[in-house]
Amino acid sequence: MTKTTNSVTPDLMLAIDLGGSQTKAIGSVSHKNNFPTLLCMEPEIADVSVASVENYEKTKSGETDPENTCWVGIGEEYYAIGFLARKKYGGNSLLKQLKEENAVQKICGVLWVVSQKLKLMNKFTVSLAVLLPPSEYQDRERLESKLKQALKRFNTPTGEIRIKLVDLNVVPEGVGIYLHRRTILGTNIRNYNLAVVMLGYRNASVQISNKGAVTPGVSNTFGMSWMLDDFVRRCSGLSKDDPHLIAAVVAAGSECKSEVLATLSRRKSEAEILAEAQDMSFALKLSRDEYFRALVRWLLQEIPRDINEMILCGGTAEYLKPELEAHYSNIKLIWNGGIEIPPALDKVGMGVRLADVWALYQVLFGSGNLIAKNSSSATNNANSTVSGSKVVNLSSPKPKGFLEMPDRL
Repeated sequence: MTKTTNSVTPDLMLAIDLGGSQTKAIGSVSHKNNFPTLLCMEPEIADVSVASVENYEKTKSGETDPENTCWVGIGEEYYAIGFLARKKYGGNSLLKQLKEENAVQKICGVLWVVSQKLKLMNKFTVSLAVLLPPSEYQDRERLESKLKQALKRFNTPTGEIRIKLVDLNVVPEGVGIYLHRRTILGTNIRNYNLAVVMLGYRNASVQISNKGAVTPGVSNTFGMSWMLDDFVRRCSGLSKDDPHLIAAVVAAGSECKSEVLATLSRRKSEAEILAEAQDMSFALKLSRDEYFRALVRWLLQEIPRDINEMILCGGTAEYLKPELEAHYSNIKLIWNGGIEIPPALDKVGMGVRLADVWALYQVLFGSGNLIAKNSSSATNNANSTVSGSKVVNLSSPKPKGFLEMPDRL
């Protein structure tokens, strides 16, 4: 983590979640009193040659948003980011690699896209917050060093960009939601044993707060990707790279509805499609059950028995909501920390998947309020109630004492 050594106000304030299924970023320009802007990009990345991007720029036609034409040149290396990497260069999301290994390229790409959307010049300053899995938190100094060097000068579709990193906060996933919940509890946090369970596409992470003292988090590869790997292995003709796969699996719900999964079939006759959809449904039920059992088996080893409440967050947690609520019926569950995503921010329907990065943005950069509708976000599984709406003013002094970051968090 970088400490602010001066009172320079950055041109751009940006929080980034380098998710396995989507890169999500929330930013705003300091001297403008505008509502924050949300950017979502595909997670794919592809290394390309200079000649390739030059040819792409010469031959492309039509008009599209900058997030769909993003590439960056860092030193002698060039990379297509997001939609361009997926559609033109056969890029992939590199789920088997550490997020930190590809973070610099993705962050540079996000910064270029945001600079286009917010109409920044090709030279500006930024205060940046980045979410990483707890298991990669120790890589923050390496990321900081590489990022500072890259931002000094890199190439983009609109020319060379120079960015000065005024401030960098690299924090474990779930920190934004935890800090929001701690703000709600106030001094009562000292009476709570609390677990933050973040279930994403790539990772599952756990943070534990014992009476206000937070232990280093842990993470594993039990994200939704683990289940999808197993599911496509059971089914003929399915590809994990199919952009429609996740949407269909989620839409099929806990019942694994065959009529929804039929949209994934490549068969021609209606009878074959229906038969294959039934096979898919059976395969998905097996994969979902085995995934859930593996996940809670791991959580059993990481979450102490004396937990008072558990915060469940992330898109995969929502997908497994029926099973999670049934399994943890004796624990008070707080879904997504009680955070509400403003409709003015979420114009693309990301929903609760924005909770962590939105909360982190508000804690570090926000001057507005977060509204926690606890009456609808808390599941009372332990004969205790959480009710009413509470407004949390995050422009008040920021919480301190989280892990090794007392100066910022």
